[in-house]
Amino acid sequence: MTATLISLSTSDKNGRGYLLVPPAGGTSRTFESLAAAAGTDVWGIEYPAHGERLVEAPATSIEDLAARLAVETTRDWFSRTTVIGFGMGAFVALEMAQRLDAAPSALIVVDACAPQRRTPEKNAKAGASAMGRVFGRDGLTPVAGYRDSPESWEYALDLLLGDLQLLNAYRGPTRTRLSCPIAATRGTDDPAFTSGDDATGGWRVWTSGPFVGRVVPGGHLGVLEPGRETEFWARIRRLEAAFLDVEPEVA
Repeated sequence: MTATLISLSTSDKNGRGYLLVPPAGGTSRTFESLAAAAGTDVWGIEYPAHGERLVEAPATSIEDLAARLAVETTRDWFSRTTVIGFGMGAFVALEMAQRLDAAPSALIVVDACAPQRRTPEKNAKAGASAMGRVFGRDGLTPVAGYRDSPESWEYALDLLLGDLQLLNAYRGPTRTRLSCPIAATRGTDDPAFTSGDDATGGWRVWTSGPFVGRVVPGGHLGVLEPGRETEFWARIRRLEAAFLDVEPEVA
C-alpha cells in the first residue's frame, strides 16, 4: 500500500475489504475504533497535509485531492473494494473512481448531499470558534481524540477549516456515472438535510447499478460516535444485502 492508504484492520477471513474515506477535518485516525469492530480488512485514506502526511502540501481542490489520491491507488485493488465515504469523503471517493476509470465493488456515502443538490459556500465565512460550536452541537466527530489539549484541538480545527474551503469551492463532478451499486445514508437530525429535500436520494443518478437510500437515527456523522461501531457494521451489511433486491437501471 502507498502512503495514501493506511491499514487499520486485518483479518484471515476471505471477506470483502473496505476503504474508509474521511470527512472534512478527518484523518485515518478517525476510523480506528470503527475498523477494530469490522472483523475484516479495513483501510483508511490519509489526505495530504493530514495525519501521517502532515508535512505534505495540501490539496488545492477536491478535484486535485482526488487526482493525487488516484495516482497513488492501484486500480485493480480499488475495483475489488467497498468504498465508504463520510461527508466530504463521499465526493472524494466519487471523483477518485472517475479518475481511476474503475468503479469500486460498491460505494456507500454517509451524511453527504448528492453533489448536484449541495449549497456551495454554506460555511465559507465560518471561523474556528464557530466550527468548534458546530462540533458540540451537531455531534460532528472527525476530530475525536484531539480534545485532550488546546494544541490538538487547534490542529483539528485547522484541518477542518482547510477542508471546508475545498468543499465550498467544489461544484460537483463533470464526468460519467458509475456502474457499481451506491447506497446513501443520512441521520434524521443532520442539519444539512433540514429542508426536507431528498438530497440523499439524489445520489441515484450517479450509478447505473442498484441504488439504496436510508435515513437512520442520529446527527451529522453520528455513526462515528464511540459505542456505535457494531451498529454501523450491521447497517453496512444490511445495505449490501439490499443491493441484491434492487434491479439495476437499464441503460
